Amino acid sequence: MLGSLASHMTEQGITTTQKGCCSACDKPIVGQVITALGKTWHPEHFTCAHCNQELGTKNFFERDGRPYCEVDYHNLFSPRCAYCNGPILDKCVTALDTTWHPEHFFCAQCGNTFGDDGFHEKDGKPYCRDDYYNMFAPKCGGCNAAIMDNYISALNAQWHPECFVCRDCKQSMKKKQFYEMDGKPVCPACVGVSDDEDE
Repeated sequence: MLGSLASHMTEQGITTTQKGCCSACDKPIVGQVITALGKTWHPEHFTCAHCNQELGTKNFFERDGRPYCEVDYHNLFSPRCAYCNGPILDKCVTALDTTWHPEHFFCAQCGNTFGDDGFHEKDGKPYCRDDYYNMFAPKCGGCNAAIMDNYISALNAQWHPECFVCRDCKQSMKKKQFYEMDGKPVCPACVGVSDDEDE
């Protein structure tokens, strides 16, 4: 059929030149041609390897020598966001052994994205510094706030150094002898014992 069409066109003074063979159907290409992936194609045969939609002059992606439309390529091969499971098309955060859209990588408690402080992890979930310490850090035996730095360990509890004070007179108990009353340190003077009697 193509042979007769070519001879009929030649009779009318139209010259046809074969532009190669189509990589899909292996037939000669006369007229429009698509050159892609180092091969030539009839325009209608240059299709997405997944959905078979004609690619024509649309953007396409190549994977293992096969063309894919943008939608199928991203759905099949782009990394997935751990939060929304959508394909990640642009910027990507890699953390906790998975990938995230930057706007979907946020504190599991307050929902804020992470700044210069970074994040802390607990049970596979990311937390901002404040929420992590408020939820998981040991609490001070004096003020019950999270202990983030140095602490004193005494009376089966941990204390901020500035919170380890006499229950009654509020004087610091650091490096001093103390007594325990109701789980709190009490200095010898407030107990009614002089320092001399202790020695």
